[in-house]
Amino acid sequence: QIFVVSKAAPQLPLLIEDASRPELDDGKSDEAGRPRVNLDTRLDNRILDLRTTTKQAIFRLEAGVCKLFRDTLTAKGFCEIHTPKIISAASEGGANVFTVSYFKTNAFLAQSPQLYKQMAIAADFEKVFTVGAVFRAEDSNTHRHLTEFVGLDLEMAIQYHYHEVLQVIGDMFISIFKGLRDNHQKEITTVARQYPAEFGC
Repeated sequence: QIFVVSKAAPQLPLLIEDASRPELDDGKSDEAGRPRVNLDTRLDNRILDLRTTTKQAIFRLEAGVCKLFRDTLTAKGFCEIHTPKIISAASEGGANVFTVSYFKTNAFLAQSPQLYKQMAIAADFEKVFTVGAVFRAEDSNTHRHLTEFVGLDLEMAIQYHYHEVLQVIGDMFISIFKGLRDNHQKEITTVARQYPAEFGC
């Protein structure tokens, strides 16, 4: 006997082929008039959208950046630390915070790991970095502001001159860019095919 546990919808909300088409300025269709998938449809059906090669390439590039960041700084003697994300007070002035109910009191989602990085430096760690979620409750009208993002943060003690920090940051970016070029060319090409460099400029 066969029992139907969950019947599939007769038509998928989006097709992988449609979700993989290059982005164009009109936001509707390509030269051949073929349909494309709107952002709200993508987000409502995220598990299907993530099946596209472009979306998987974006995730692999993100993972590559984090790995290169970690590897570069670890090779320079940095120690990775993990900082609290639920805190008892706002950690940074000038930025709004998300308030959450924490047992019988209020807590806040961390706006930055800055305080904890500075504590580590004061505790003679000398060089630390962290990769983790950052939350900013900023009600912005622009598409360039994020309320949640993954922050790549480093902190180091300066021995003689601030140029030491500039050298580390410069080396880190060069290492990341070279690593992406050498190890992730396939993913970069895949993303560029759907999101051309001139798109949105």
